[in-house]
Amino acid sequence: MLLHCCCGPCSAYPFSVLKPDFEVTAFFSNSNIYPREEYNKRLSSFDKLCKVSGVVMVADSYAPSLWYEAVKGLENEPEGGKRCSACFYFRLKRAFEFAKTRNIKYITSTLTVAPQKNTEMIFEAGRKLAKEYGMSFLELDFKKNNGYQKSRELAKEHQLYIQDYCGCEFSFNERAKRKEINKKGGEK
Repeated sequence: MLLHCCCGPCSAYPFSVLKPDFEVTAFFSNSNIYPREEYNKRLSSFDKLCKVSGVVMVADSYAPSLWYEAVKGLENEPEGGKRCSACFYFRLKRAFEFAKTRNIKYITSTLTVAPQKNTEMIFEAGRKLAKEYGMSFLELDFKKNNGYQKSRELAKEHQLYIQDYCGCEFSFNERAKRKEINKKGGEK
């Protein structure tokens, strides 16, 4: 099983679900993460989780220019819109490409653990890629059974870095705007 992973905190619960039934290879493919320092923090946290969980980790190359090309023209889309769909497709495609070269049969993603992510949008990308690559995408919604809460608890237990925005430059800027609005609201 190749598990596309977005970060350490979101991977903690899926690891516990999958390990009893699969030999899991965790694939960190996140060229969307901005800035590079944030990418490094998330990768380090993910590496720590893989080590304590006994999961084989593979880090894809960090290629933000390819990611920006994949979302070109969608820069002004709202969070959760067409840009996110293109982002999911881009990242999952890299996972499928990696799995194909290693003859890995099954692929799924930790992206479904976060309540902010549209699970159907992730599944749609997975279905399309499974058909294109002739492989199996397992539609596992890790949000179910309090998966997000369990992942957060495991992340705290393992003292993992927990980020406060999705990852891309656009979500980074949206977070900064929200913080500024909240700050101004608190100054009254």
